[in-house]
Amino acid sequence: MPLLEDEWFRMGKSLRIAVYDDKYPTSFVTPRASRHTILRQRFLPLNLVSSKLEGVTLIEPALSVDMVHAFNRIPINSSKYIMSFESHLPRQFALRKRGLMARYLRSRIASTSCRRIIALSHFARRSFLAQHSDNPEVGLLMEKLLVRHPNVVVPATEDAMSENSAEELVLTFVGAHFGRKGGCIAVKIAEKAIQQKLPIRVNVVSSLQVGGHIWTDPTSPGFFDPYIKLLELKNVQHYGVLPNQSVRQLLRNSHFGILATFGDTFGYSALESMSEHTPVLGTKVCALPEFLEDGINGIALPVRLDDIGDWWSPGYDSRGEAKYAEYFRDEVERLASLAIDRLKPYIGQPALMAPLRRDARRTAETMFGAEPAGAFLDALYDRVALERVREPVQLDPALDVASPQSLQLESVRFGPSQFEPGEQNRVGRTHPPIASAA
Repeated sequence: MPLLEDEWFRMGKSLRIAVYDDKYPTSFVTPRASRHTILRQRFLPLNLVSSKLEGVTLIEPALSVDMVHAFNRIPINSSKYIMSFESHLPRQFALRKRGLMARYLRSRIASTSCRRIIALSHFARRSFLAQHSDNPEVGLLMEKLLVRHPNVVVPATEDAMSENSAEELVLTFVGAHFGRKGGCIAVKIAEKAIQQKLPIRVNVVSSLQVGGHIWTDPTSPGFFDPYIKLLELKNVQHYGVLPNQSVRQLLRNSHFGILATFGDTFGYSALESMSEHTPVLGTKVCALPEFLEDGINGIALPVRLDDIGDWWSPGYDSRGEAKYAEYFRDEVERLASLAIDRLKPYIGQPALMAPLRRDARRTAETMFGAEPAGAFLDALYDRVALERVREPVQLDPALDVASPQSLQLESVRFGPSQFEPGEQNRVGRTHPPIASAA
């Protein structure tokens, strides 16, 4: 006799959930700890066969799997799955939009085998809806579409910089894509600090990937050489590639993390920075405005955006042209100058740094904590396990709840931190003046 729904939940049945064993990205969209059995399965990266197959994969079969929780790549050999994604779904950048493969991938996420479509951000949701604006099945897709922000480990540690005098500001940039994520801006900040005799030191953690396949980067020969040269400045330390634990240590001992990005589907380094009590110097682009609040938990620099919220540029197909290089160069210069102006008030002012650091940490705890994310996902797995694959999908308005569209300032300002019992009423506090766009 089959179990009734309430009996299922009373028993606390442990399900078997297959996820991709990709070491790093999937960990942000699946439970860090779960009462279910999370099976990290190998998958076939079909993009190695052809770049046109980036958005699809075969996951290694496992016995008695209740469902697959996939990320970005659609599993074509799964009968029941949840699909998380960070920007576009399907990922069909190299496919003809109306070709056979593109139609097949769209049919996979429209089918009832795909029980939920989870956007990593509201920016991702907007991108998805724009992508499917001419898809006759967009209504069906929306019936199973929700937004859940990524989750991150928030270590049970106090602020390592709580007694720091801020006489020298330490900034840490993290990003393999040096140009796209703001590495050029980071080293230009260091250069301007020397020119203006400001005590600012910059850490750069990057494998220095630029140009070519990176969609925001100019491809003019030698464009990035002057910026790479700035890594030799006396106030810059280039670390290359570091393990995550070492990156966390650098962020923990910094005054700001830098993610002055031109295009990021979310910006995991910003979440890790905030989880270490460290505010973020970032750009108001893509998903960052959903959690980065200027003067509250960091510094948010304005950039020109398109209708979806992506960085506006002269266009991907213009990346090799002089006009694109000039636009990118001017943006780097503008943002670095603006960043210097915004950083100056914090030098030697620990009383100004303290509220930023408290609110950065609270943001990580309230918006991206692994424990509440795990509880939500465990409950989602329970519900999906009870659903019959042939039945239409319909979100439960009380349970399939989306993450907030922006930082909830009241909960950040008043919510008790792990290391600060009681309410902290700081409505009347003042911040350094916020510069307008150049």
